[in-house]
Amino acid sequence: QAINRMKKSDNGFILMIEGGRIDHAHHANRAKMALEETIELENAVKAALEMTEREDTLIIVTADHGHAVTMSGYPERGNPILGFVKNIERGNFVNNTENQAQPYTTIGYANGPGFDFHFDKNIGFWKDIEAEDYMSNDFVQMSTFYLDSETHGGEDVSAYAIGPQAHLVTGVHEQSYLAHLVAYAACLRKNTLTCPKV
Repeated sequence: QAINRMKKSDNGFILMIEGGRIDHAHHANRAKMALEETIELENAVKAALEMTEREDTLIIVTADHGHAVTMSGYPERGNPILGFVKNIERGNFVNNTENQAQPYTTIGYANGPGFDFHFDKNIGFWKDIEAEDYMSNDFVQMSTFYLDSETHGGEDVSAYAIGPQAHLVTGVHEQSYLAHLVAYAACLRKNTLTCPKV
């Protein structure tokens, strides 16, 4: 809808769309929800590509920050990304308080509510997740320590671009660079940034 409305402008347009539910899901240690919302963002980008013309539309896809989430522990090939890791032969498991092999989630968080979801304070160890429905919408991934809400991460984020001036989206930049790039590509600051040669 937004693109259809904005296309009516004779002067072009700048439109920013955010997949904010990805962020909400990570804060709750809900990897499945974050992945599903990422697919929705991909669908939105596909729609934007279909509704616009490459020769006069710059599309940039990026994030404003990462999260304290990782994929770890040598899961078996073909293992569901939302599943767990338990390979006795390779030693990829955790030993519980009775020295029995127990799995851990393939996707984990450094912090967040997933700690209380999985850690049994009565025995001082992780609950056995092997019988849990890790594909459930209510499943929460494990986290190393408890916080009400998982934190953002500090890593660099990727930026992808297609269209006029997309060649300027390369290498490593401060986030503010993208705002200046958009202003240049859209010829919004002729006096300070000039305009691309057409």
